[in-house]
Amino acid sequence: MESRFLIIVLGSSNKIEENLNNIASSEFGVNYVDGNGIFIGTFYSPFTTSEITEFLIDVQAFMIFDITENNTYSVNLPSKYFKGLFPEFEETLDILKQDIDLIIKKKPKYKKEVEEYDNVDDILDKLSRNNYDRSCLTEKEIKILESNQ
Repeated sequence: MESRFLIIVLGSSNKIEENLNNIASSEFGVNYVDGNGIFIGTFYSPFTTSEITEFLIDVQAFMIFDITENNTYSVNLPSKYFKGLFPEFEETLDILKQDIDLIIKKKPKYKKEVEEYDNVDDILDKLSRNNYDRSCLTEKEIKILESNQ
C-alpha cells in the first residue's frame, strides 16, 4: 500500500526532485512548488517515512509527513531552522540543561574499591592479571613482595 507524503525542504533543493522521483510512485510522480530557499512537494510512495528519511540523508534541512497516517512524520532540521520555527524549543533546552546540571551535582561519587591482598600468591595473581604492571599494587602489597625476596 502506498502512502501520500508531504515534504518541505529548506535551503538548497538541488536534485531533490530527481531523488524524490526515485522513491515516488511512477503513476503520480512528484508534485511540487520550488521557491527561493524552499521546496514543498507531495508524492505517493510505497516506502515508510523512516526509509525515505534515510534515502534523503544528504538533504540538510527537511520535514516529511505521511499525510495518510497523521502520527507519522520525520523532521531533520539544523538547530537554526528548528529554533526559528519552534522558539519554545530554546526554553525547553534551557530547562533540560538546568535539570541535567542539578542531577550531575547531586550524583553520588563512588569510590573505586581497590583490591588489596596479604599473601604473595594473591599479589602475584593480581600482577599477572594486570600484565605485571606494578602500578596496580598498593604500597602494602609492594612491601609484602619486597619482604619476601
